[in-house]
Amino acid sequence: MNRRRTQFLLGGAVVVALAAGGVTTAPPAFAATVEQVAVSQAGYSASGFKTGSVIVDGTLPANASCRILAGSTVAVPSCTVTDAGMVWGDHVYTVDFSSLDTLGEEYVLEVDGVASPHFAIRDNVWAGYLDEMTAFYRLQRSGVATADAYPSGYSSIAPSAKIFHGPGHLDDAASEDGTIHYDLTGGWYDAGDYGIYGGNQWVGGNIAISYLRYGDTPAVDFDNDANGVPDLVDEARFGSEYLLRMLDAFDGAFWDVKGSGGFQHPDKHTDGIVGTNDDRRISGYGVGGSAKAAGTLAATARAVDKALADGAIPAADVAEWQSFSAEARAGAEAFYTYADTHRTDPLGGYSTTRGGIDNSLLFAEVELHLLTGDTAYRDAAETTIAATGFTVLSSTNYWDLAPLSMAELYPVATPNAQAQIHDYLTKQLDYFLSSTDDTPYGVVDQFKNFGVNEPHVSYVADALRYFELFGDERALKAVQRGLYWVFGNNPWGTSWVSGVGAKSVTFLHTRLDEDAQKQTGTGVVVPGALVSGPNAKDPLDVRSASPWYQDRPGWQDTGQQWRYNEYSVSIQAGLFSALFGLTAIGDAAWSGGTDPAALDITSPRIGDYVTGDVTVFTETGLVDPALGPDWTPMTTSAGVATGTFSVSGAAPYSNARVDVRGTQSDGSLAYSSTHYTVAPPLPTPQTPLLYDGFGKDGLFGAQGYTWVNWYNNHAGVGSVTNTTVDGRTVGRFFQNPATSASQAKFQPWHDVVDASGYQYLTVTMRSPSPNLRLRIEVADADSNHRVTGNAPIAIADGWTTYSFDLAAFPGLDRSQAKIVFWLQQTADTDGELFVDEVSFTNQATGTPPTLTAISHTAGPLTTSDDVTVHATYTDADGQAPQKVQLVLDGVVHDMVPVDPSDTVVTDGVVYAFTGRWVKGVHSYSVRTTDTTSAVVTSSTTTGVAVQ
Repeated sequence: MNRRRTQFLLGGAVVVALAAGGVTTAPPAFAATVEQVAVSQAGYSASGFKTGSVIVDGTLPANASCRILAGSTVAVPSCTVTDAGMVWGDHVYTVDFSSLDTLGEEYVLEVDGVASPHFAIRDNVWAGYLDEMTAFYRLQRSGVATADAYPSGYSSIAPSAKIFHGPGHLDDAASEDGTIHYDLTGGWYDAGDYGIYGGNQWVGGNIAISYLRYGDTPAVDFDNDANGVPDLVDEARFGSEYLLRMLDAFDGAFWDVKGSGGFQHPDKHTDGIVGTNDDRRISGYGVGGSAKAAGTLAATARAVDKALADGAIPAADVAEWQSFSAEARAGAEAFYTYADTHRTDPLGGYSTTRGGIDNSLLFAEVELHLLTGDTAYRDAAETTIAATGFTVLSSTNYWDLAPLSMAELYPVATPNAQAQIHDYLTKQLDYFLSSTDDTPYGVVDQFKNFGVNEPHVSYVADALRYFELFGDERALKAVQRGLYWVFGNNPWGTSWVSGVGAKSVTFLHTRLDEDAQKQTGTGVVVPGALVSGPNAKDPLDVRSASPWYQDRPGWQDTGQQWRYNEYSVSIQAGLFSALFGLTAIGDAAWSGGTDPAALDITSPRIGDYVTGDVTVFTETGLVDPALGPDWTPMTTSAGVATGTFSVSGAAPYSNARVDVRGTQSDGSLAYSSTHYTVAPPLPTPQTPLLYDGFGKDGLFGAQGYTWVNWYNNHAGVGSVTNTTVDGRTVGRFFQNPATSASQAKFQPWHDVVDASGYQYLTVTMRSPSPNLRLRIEVADADSNHRVTGNAPIAIADGWTTYSFDLAAFPGLDRSQAKIVFWLQQTADTDGELFVDEVSFTNQATGTPPTLTAISHTAGPLTTSDDVTVHATYTDADGQAPQKVQLVLDGVVHDMVPVDPSDTVVTDGVVYAFTGRWVKGVHSYSVRTTDTTSAVVTSSTTTGVAVQ
């Protein structure tokens, strides 16, 4: 299910058709349908918290059945279905079945005849997925054959056969200029693109820390490759060996090794022979990688020392492992010294942005202190902690290593530092708990355009460490709820952990899947791989509902917008830590403690389109409500807090989050978040729609991609690059033809734009090539039109703006417009075209329309009342409106004609919008355009109170 309906206002307000004369008529009744019964497809622990979700397209009947089956046997004949309200456009109900503790493998939750996927109840369900966690990293190893890293039957969930490959990138890596070779084989590929990045080198430390924390638990201390060494220690060492090779090569500096290649196995990317032209080269120097390498090497040395002390290393190998531990310790100190003395160097990509190098060094200082006992490292770490003020973070993991580092240091910190750490981590837990109660799914409310799961599982892991330190049972419950989200308790009923569950993610973005770009591809299983999950919007459709997710194959994507199904060694880290931790915790109590006070943003809601000044409404009894990101005090009246922010100047269709917080009676803070989409301008001569300005601006350009040369008819080659010409940021379209018959096809990938209401495609361009000819086509789903005419046109050598009339093609659906440029040369000579801007425009004609008789439902109003706004649209030229819109507190709603059969606008047509308004005092205006004159906006009506 990838559909999400837009919720206009809190309470599921709807547009209601109005009969002639303006009388409101009720919508027809319909039977609600249960669309999804979602559960954790990974299962549940017998003593743990258990919940499922019921997603309904209306109101669930009072007599709806609810039961739990174990195979064909009724295990629980009736269960309570709790109404959680409207969430993301659907009515959601929850079912708490924590009391069911009978072990079994074939349970289903059935509501109103609709069954969930199967799930298990086990004594400790998380212990069953630990081998997938290490299998994931083994399958990401570079420089070795998969079969060597993953012996047959290593994990209970097997990888797809087609991801197995030979040793890759044995020729890593050359210097930036290619003249020197460095032995940089090994390490983990960061993700499916085979890059290895300094900013992610902390994940080896995360693996080592998991062994240090939980290795005394028999289920954690496994040795599935039967080499006599715990697999966690094996994996931490493998990652650390790469760091030591980097140290040998650069004496403490850290470099990325990039280079993706096509969708083929890594052993096919290069020839594996040192010194040939395909050797990958180092790039992206960053001192953040050095600091993180220091932390990982120190943690690995600690893990090895524990394994040695516990007798977990075969006697014949003890001396060699002792030697490695000493080497790792020396390497950690060398990397730390380098990073500490190069603090002003570039931080590097994928590295800490919260607190800069001090944040990365904090991780190193903590692990070095725990390894060596040297109080100088502890003192340095505590100095950093004392200077670290809490802020709401958009992510943890590589963006912020402070929570992990503080949790590690706390047991040995000085009393003053312990108090500071406790305070910081408590504030983070408060944020996590109150953010995850925004919806019934237990997910941190931070949707963006690279999936929510990475920040989410990072907070989950941090919350689990908080529970371990301080015993707050609320944290443990939130950890369980948070994991259920990633394993299937979500509106899509999808487990985002590869191979886990009946409906788990299939089309992972990885070049290990050589069929990923083929329409015949069926996807792969990479055991335990967690993908990034739901985006704020569909990357192929800026107009999609929010949040969005679909498990679709990579070949369907535009601009490689695969991030919803991306996995990486860092995305994995939070899940990795949490599963090992929960296995070790076992049946710890989770039901104690008081949940954060309710704080809910009632408007705007996720998916709303906004414009101008936007008012945020929240019902709260908390004190000092404030609006992020700067925590500006909000105004409180009658239990409603309001604050305003502006989206003026923001790019159309851009998505953002706004946060609200308030202070609880104990002084702690509660948070709530919402997301919004910036509405596009109404199409007028004064508001052209910029499609691409070739400077990362415009609807397509802002995505950060260049146009592509898809095809060359009759041979030849083409290319597109963004560059600067005559002081302008431009796209350089180049063709090297084979003959005068050669044609080069260029597109902004397969991007589709809604150009509704715009008459002209306008392109500012020049060509210094006298033989160049250009044909521009605009297509929709069903038709294709040559807007430049049947014959290609010559382009002037000076900057010229060309406008092509789309009204000449009545069959074109401008709401689904796709642009194509074709270059052709009149002779066998190179040709180049410089394009400064591609826009959709209108020209001014006629007289503007008017809006009159603006009114709204009179009398005392409550949140259960339908409020109708009317406006009369009149145009002396007889031009119908492109849209008539109600702008309510900055949120945009399309109005509809009261009488759809009345199309004569010269004497006025009445438009209306009906919906339920949230509690508070509201302001609204109505706006419209006929597309050939400026936007017409009514005066603002203020002071409309709703109780």
